[in-house]
Amino acid sequence: MAESMPSSSKSTTEYELDEIARDTLDCIESVAVGAEKALRTHGGGRPDAFASVNTFTGGAQVGNLRAISDNERVALQKLIAEPVVARVEFIDEDGKTGTIYITRGSPPANSGYTIATRNSPLSRVASLEPGDDATVRIGGIEREIEILNVTKPIAPQKVEEVWDSRDSVVDLGANGKFTVVSFRELLNPVDATIAEDAWDAWESADQKANVLEGIRRAVLSHMGLRDQPILDRFQDEIFRLPINTRCFLSGPPGTGKTTTLIRRLGQKIDLEDEEALLPTERSLIERASQETGTNHRTSWAMFSPTELLRQYVKEAFAREGFAASDNHIYTWTNFRDAIARDYLRLLRTSTGGGAFQKRDIDSHMDVPSITDQATEWFDDFDTFYRKNLHSGLAADATWLSKSVDPSLAKLGEKLLRAIDSSVLHNVISHMPPELAALQDEIKKHLDLGRNESQRIVTRTLNRLVHDDREFPSALKKEIERQLAQADFEDAEDQDDEIDALEDEESLPGGARTVSREEVKRRYTQAVSTLARAQARRRSVSEKGRSGRLLKWLGETRIPTDDDLKALGVIAASQARLRRFSSFNALVFRSIATNYRKFRSQRSTEGRWYASLPSRSSDISWRELDLLVLLTLRVAGEVMSAYRRMPAADLPEGGILGGVRTLYRNQILVDEATDFSVLQLASMYELSHPLTRSFFMCGDLNQRLTGWGIKSSSEIDWITSDIERRSITVSYRQSGELVRLAKAVATLSGTEPDEIELPERLDIEGVPPVWKMHLTSDADKADWLFERIQEIETIVGKVPTIAVLVNDEQEVEPLAKALDHRLQDINLSAVACKDGKVVGNDRDVRVFNIEYIKGLEFEAVFFTGLDQTIENHPDLYSKYLYVGATRAATYLGITFSGKCPDLIESLHDHFRDAWET
Repeated sequence: MAESMPSSSKSTTEYELDEIARDTLDCIESVAVGAEKALRTHGGGRPDAFASVNTFTGGAQVGNLRAISDNERVALQKLIAEPVVARVEFIDEDGKTGTIYITRGSPPANSGYTIATRNSPLSRVASLEPGDDATVRIGGIEREIEILNVTKPIAPQKVEEVWDSRDSVVDLGANGKFTVVSFRELLNPVDATIAEDAWDAWESADQKANVLEGIRRAVLSHMGLRDQPILDRFQDEIFRLPINTRCFLSGPPGTGKTTTLIRRLGQKIDLEDEEALLPTERSLIERASQETGTNHRTSWAMFSPTELLRQYVKEAFAREGFAASDNHIYTWTNFRDAIARDYLRLLRTSTGGGAFQKRDIDSHMDVPSITDQATEWFDDFDTFYRKNLHSGLAADATWLSKSVDPSLAKLGEKLLRAIDSSVLHNVISHMPPELAALQDEIKKHLDLGRNESQRIVTRTLNRLVHDDREFPSALKKEIERQLAQADFEDAEDQDDEIDALEDEESLPGGARTVSREEVKRRYTQAVSTLARAQARRRSVSEKGRSGRLLKWLGETRIPTDDDLKALGVIAASQARLRRFSSFNALVFRSIATNYRKFRSQRSTEGRWYASLPSRSSDISWRELDLLVLLTLRVAGEVMSAYRRMPAADLPEGGILGGVRTLYRNQILVDEATDFSVLQLASMYELSHPLTRSFFMCGDLNQRLTGWGIKSSSEIDWITSDIERRSITVSYRQSGELVRLAKAVATLSGTEPDEIELPERLDIEGVPPVWKMHLTSDADKADWLFERIQEIETIVGKVPTIAVLVNDEQEVEPLAKALDHRLQDINLSAVACKDGKVVGNDRDVRVFNIEYIKGLEFEAVFFTGLDQTIENHPDLYSKYLYVGATRAATYLGITFSGKCPDLIESLHDHFRDAWET
């Protein structure tokens, strides 16, 4: 950091800085005054803004007007608090100079300045550097310009009704880069008469300089993402990629990956700024939103690996001007379980439906092979499922084609040709249009068979009522009783699948009270199941729904043998026809049935599974990921088929309707490397097929889970057209810690990422420190106390400090011991149990390292590193890398014993203490 600028006579640089400061403060004042005036005259979004309110303008249109009005009001309030964030001065091809100011939100008109919002194409100039050329459009005229100087960030503050900008960074190109502590003080320096004697000269030299050479990095005094109002040129290019881009953004810690992700989302939901989105983007957005009936501004979701990081980024979203509620930012575990239960019908509920129960078990699985070969595991089951679906449909069509009924046989031949014209992997997308052309014929035969079945069943029921007037009431009561009981028995009978397909066409199952029509339908269903079983010389499983009802009915309350035989003939063709009439339901019902078969067969072969769980309905979270992904992919294929069919509406009910409500115009993933490839692929499937906007960021060196993605090939498996982008400029760490991070990355045998520091950054930093043989919490607390005192002495205040431990059980004891020591300097240590953020920013927070991905602090202490190495021999370098890169300037590490040989190579990077 250099000395202050000379004051005896102003240099060209000083005059240039003065002019920039004066013009900037004038613009800040003008924009703020204009925003205040616009807010006072704001219309408030009254419905009478429409010429007349009718059925076309009285509903959604009025609501949209109010929403836009509210957004405008909030934008104006933010503009008053922060009028501008950057300034760019340029010269064009005609030698004319000009200035462009950048705002976070839309500025009021007629400010007298050329102003661009951050989301507009013109704001790209703020990401450039002096000397760069650009083509811009200003006032409808295209101009070739050269950047002269750039001021970013501008941090407006109003003190005593006077505007200032604090810690503004001015880049004058060849003339240097400077941090100006106060623009106001630069223009109006404090008058002081300096006596010409040695003492006064010595005393005045201690005064703080207002203009500093280079960039002065702010000390982190608040736990949150570092504010970066203007992105650099690499980040800027990435966040402006078209909305229908699939992108994986990689980069080392502190390079602003999450910031870029958030800024991208903000730009893509900015429908008010006419220049923010391309016409092609707006067209895609409109089509996708119409299909799902959602508001594009809220049609997005972001996934985070931990609850702590989920909460952490919410503040950054709010700073960008849009709310991030719990309906937008999710952890995958909670989201997956919810949709598997309530939308995809994979997990059981108390009202029936759903084939599985998620358990905390994996002993039946070959976890290493499934973890290392997750894509092969999925592909194996996917092929198994499609092969069985295809062969089953072909067998049904063949059976129908051999019917003694000529018209039914002819229909069977048509179905068989449709199936034969498909191949294994496109049967799901191929069949819907083929079946649509045959639905009238299929329905005709179903109706004929249903009428004949009802004639037989009605005759039987009339006989039973004649013999016992209380029979209908007793039957209804028994059906309601069975429905009221959660179906926790394993039922794998094919008849249950057929019954379920019939349920899709009828009234919803699982209700506690059933109608008389439903009673008759379930009785018919049960006796038809019996008839089919007898025709095949089989018995009916008592675990299934029909089997339980048949057991209650006994042998005297069912049709006669002759009627059962007739029903068996009818039911045989009806069952096969129903698989074609309910094809959409069939493909989803078959997933669970085929997974049970797949798991049983592969277990016997000794592949993927070590054994079978005690109940066939039990699955682990890994298996649920597999089934969720397949269900989402199948749903996408079916709906894609409907989109290709002329004048066909997308299905609204069932699982397909549920998946449609899950689609989002944009899907974003933070810290993607902590998710498995199956989890990431499921998230991709949630991006609307028309936009396919999928943006994830992460760093392979920071993977903290054994199942997280490990290679680029896994990313390609998700979809082959994911773009790779990387950023390398770190805005978090000091030079000392960047060098350590590179050394840590090599411990696992990988090449360290390129990490660059911003040019002319003022902080080289201090070496990290470590201490061995700290076994007790009291010993650790004593050492931490001394280091924290050193930090406060160096910085002059207490910055954000985190202490990391290896296990949740260690959080509270160490926090208690450290809090006792910190009372001597009136500070507190707080236990952040389960990753929950508690306390104030000046408190020292103690976390389990498991939860701190994506966070940053000015100082971080990693305790018990030798224990980490023992607990995680395969991931210890990742844990150390992540822990070490949470710190901006100060890093401390402790060991219970001596330094392990595995990290002895890092010795030269460390010291015993910081010099104060």
